[in-house]
Amino acid sequence: MRPVAVWVAALGLTACAPWTVRPIGEPNGEAVADPAAYVDSIWKTKLAAAIEREAVEARVILDAAPDEAVRRYGRRAANGPAYFVVRGEGVVTEVDTRSRVGLAMVDVAPFDGRSDVSVQIGPVLRGTSLRDATGVVRFTDFVNQLQFADVGNELNQRVLKEVLAGLNAASLKGRVVEFAGTVEAAPALRELVPVRFVVKERR
Repeated sequence: MRPVAVWVAALGLTACAPWTVRPIGEPNGEAVADPAAYVDSIWKTKLAAAIEREAVEARVILDAAPDEAVRRYGRRAANGPAYFVVRGEGVVTEVDTRSRVGLAMVDVAPFDGRSDVSVQIGPVLRGTSLRDATGVVRFTDFVNQLQFADVGNELNQRVLKEVLAGLNAASLKGRVVEFAGTVEAAPALRELVPVRFVVKERR
């Protein structure tokens, strides 16, 4: 008889519990009805500013051992890979447009004619490093995974519209470029997504 009474009492407490239980890591943010408006609200003052403030010189990352580079300069997204926030200047040695994910291959000092960094130049950008590398955009700020994905896509579209608009890929080879952006941590700095990409004169 006593176990039944305990069970009934416990059931009563559960029924009137004043809290909501959510699985760890479940989003609890507000609905983002317009991903473009959300990106407008963070693009310059939060995201681009954080990248410019936190960026590490590409050569510093390249000269470190891979594990040390990730440990010292990487940021690991929740349940995901690590990312670098990178800046640099170098010479475009090659432009790879064999796929729609165009790449500018950049040789940074000391110059040896070989590419050290590849920068995505479109017309298609892939990956979510821009969304995930700084911590400005957090999964828990959104209601669900679809909203989070939509914002990642909109960030890449913003790069195409504001950073890479009007870029003449055919004229890049041999030019000096400045860049700042995000890239998934790996032994090489490949497929960086830029928030700044400035083309200068030939070296």
